[in-house]
Amino acid sequence: MQRANKWRIRDEEEYTIALNYLLRSFTKSPSFWEGSSNKEEAFNALQPFDDTLPIDEKYFEKLNSWIYKYLQQSQLKKLRVAMRVGKSRNRHKRTQVTLEKQVHQRLSAQAKELGLNLSQTVNLLLDKFQGESNNA
Repeated sequence: MQRANKWRIRDEEEYTIALNYLLRSFTKSPSFWEGSSNKEEAFNALQPFDDTLPIDEKYFEKLNSWIYKYLQQSQLKKLRVAMRVGKSRNRHKRTQVTLEKQVHQRLSAQAKELGLNLSQTVNLLLDKFQGESNNA
């Protein structure tokens, strides 16, 4: 089915995010496939896809064709949202760390004293530690 203003996957990042989201939707999001009569056919057709590099234009086109063949408009919207979120997360890579309460309090006090946030304080301490270990 041809749609006006086709949304398309254009690069490796989008390809990987979309493929992972679609594969996950089969196992972890049954609601994604509610109302789809061709879930099994779509799943089987998605199996040959691979997210190992290098990925080129032909892979983008194959996945784009799959998307427009098997997804309904509501599913396409969900995929677009998931891709926007995935790309945003990739741009703002962060790592969560769990600290003991005492360590957090000490780092927070040090940060406040220096007028920095926790990340800046940790970086400063690491730089200082690395400088000392290089001089040893």
